[in-house]
Amino acid sequence: MFKYNGSKLFIMEIYKKYLSRYYSEIVLFSIVFFFFFEQLTQFIESIYLLNYIVEGLNENVAAILFLLTPIVLLVFKKGLSKKSMIVFGEIMIICRVLQPFFDTQIKMIITGIGIGCFLIFLVVYLQKKSHENNERSGLSLGISFGFGLALSILFRTLGSSVDLSLTFWFQWIGWILAIIAAILTINLLNPPQIEANTEKTSDIGKIGSKWKVLALCLGIFSVFILCYFAFSSPAVIERWAEGNYIAITTILILIITSFIIIAAVKPNLINKIPPKGILLWNILFVLMIVLTIGINQIPFAFITKYPYFAPETTVFYHIILYLMLFLSPITFIDFVILLRELLKSKPSTRKLGVGFFASGFFFILMILSAIFTTTWPYIPVIGPLFEDLIWVVFLIIGVFCVCPLLLVKRESMTFSKRFRDNMMKIFKTISAIIIISIGTIVGCIILESPYIQPPANSNTLSILTYNVHQGADEIGNMNFEGQRTVIEKLNPDIIGLQESDLARISNGNNDFVRYISSTLGYYSYYGPKTVTGTYGIAFLSKYPIMKARTFYMECVEEQAATIWAQITVGGEIFNIFITHLGNYRNTTLGDRTQIVQQENILSVTTGKENVILMGDFNFEPNTEQYNITVAELYDSWELVYNSNPVNAIVDPKLPGERIIPDERIDHIFISSHLNESVTYIHYTGGFESDHPALYATIELMSI
Repeated sequence: MFKYNGSKLFIMEIYKKYLSRYYSEIVLFSIVFFFFFEQLTQFIESIYLLNYIVEGLNENVAAILFLLTPIVLLVFKKGLSKKSMIVFGEIMIICRVLQPFFDTQIKMIITGIGIGCFLIFLVVYLQKKSHENNERSGLSLGISFGFGLALSILFRTLGSSVDLSLTFWFQWIGWILAIIAAILTINLLNPPQIEANTEKTSDIGKIGSKWKVLALCLGIFSVFILCYFAFSSPAVIERWAEGNYIAITTILILIITSFIIIAAVKPNLINKIPPKGILLWNILFVLMIVLTIGINQIPFAFITKYPYFAPETTVFYHIILYLMLFLSPITFIDFVILLRELLKSKPSTRKLGVGFFASGFFFILMILSAIFTTTWPYIPVIGPLFEDLIWVVFLIIGVFCVCPLLLVKRESMTFSKRFRDNMMKIFKTISAIIIISIGTIVGCIILESPYIQPPANSNTLSILTYNVHQGADEIGNMNFEGQRTVIEKLNPDIIGLQESDLARISNGNNDFVRYISSTLGYYSYYGPKTVTGTYGIAFLSKYPIMKARTFYMECVEEQAATIWAQITVGGEIFNIFITHLGNYRNTTLGDRTQIVQQENILSVTTGKENVILMGDFNFEPNTEQYNITVAELYDSWELVYNSNPVNAIVDPKLPGERIIPDERIDHIFISSHLNESVTYIHYTGGFESDHPALYATIELMSI
């Protein structure tokens, strides 16, 4: 029976009766870590979009300083109270609930506040937990971290790489998790949650120096960075190396599941790995992740002849990739070990504040470095230093994961058996991760095997070329649904996408190509691997794709590429080419480079039949680039409208964008064999992207 002496006492009695310390801590921090990944992802995405739409750095980049929020803790010599800690935790949860409802500018601020509150909340929580059993606390937070990562993988898998819980129809998932987390955060007021326990333990330890605390914080943040950059979204890793998405997702979720089960049931199995073994495991993992990225990059600095065809992804590439995945559990072991050693050091709030502040600064450097490896042409002075160096970014992160382990004492790497009185909670923990694991694997298999819709009319071939502006609309709001609607209503047979290289932190680790192919039912070829740092281009088709390849054109600044693929329609083989030429600020240099790039493309298309060359060419009619193209191929627009001064062609299904023919830069060129087959062409799509979609149809009976 409960004593009803006020609502507060009533609530506290419910907590004591139904919520135990260990289980509620895992549930709370599983959700909190998951929310942290969500907010961090959309925070960096928002900053990038607000800079990307103006093609250069602006004042919005200053928002990244929210990662330095722990500096405010230096003001509090005696630390923060439990009530203050809970306030920061609740604000973080509220920010997560609010973030899907606002446009990019406001979303950036809300998620920034949420991240700042999370970091302060975690600092104060760790400082108070340092008075408890460090082994139990480290394992509990390690299990929670694994759960948070598993939830990220689950919801991204079910959303075809887009976090399902942030989409319009499924935001209720986030609300439910937020309510649970909000209640459990208040539960931290219950004294046993964060004060010293009475169990006998050897985890006494000496107070660590500020330098040791700093190094341990850097190690913990390095694990955060690795998981955020890659492991929280399997599509990112797949696009590095053209791996099998189902295999990558399955391996990652099973690795997390295995770690959680071992940590919950028999953590002493970790004792079988000697400290030198853990260090060696870390070194091998860092080596494999650097190799995975490095061998899939293109050595542009050493290429002298263009067009350059990307080498085939062989079995060797996949061996390195899967070795890296199977070695990745060391990141979770590192997280637990570093946390244990940090808690054993009994740091003050100020020491942790300094450690988190410096780690936040390191976080900022790694984020900017990763983004600069793809946007370097737009970054003044220092930009070119980052060209082709994404592997160096991951090497640095790996080094900062490994080096702090040298400061860890042997006892922090030693684990005892689980306590028997937690068997029911352990059973619930195992059941939860198994359900998440099964849901992820089954969802992945189903969504990766979509029903490919047959062509609507076997007598025509409908074509769409669409620059999707990194998934954003014209003013910089992420707009997957709007662009998907454009494609769905037009229902083309083949699609060429440009600026579709979204599987990076700069675009929220979302894979737009996978999202479209899975939800609308298309075969797909992604084009350049994301580690090459080039413009993203992709090919989607209702017909099976044959012999898809990527080749690169000569460039001065930003690298450009073209897809060459084949499909069979009505017994005829069509050669499909999709490209995106560079867009240079120096007009004279840009025009000359575009001419060379277009000559590279035409050297491949020459002599082939049934050529369809489409994309964002960044050149207008009557330029030299255009003229050398129409000397060999036909402009579909001109074939239909015979150069008539048509000012606007509007699709009745979709709001059209007024296009003056002389200013158009998105084109569909075709070979002479098809010049009498184009029956319809128009620009459409409104402002769902910063480019219109160009849609055309070819009459197959006339071929």
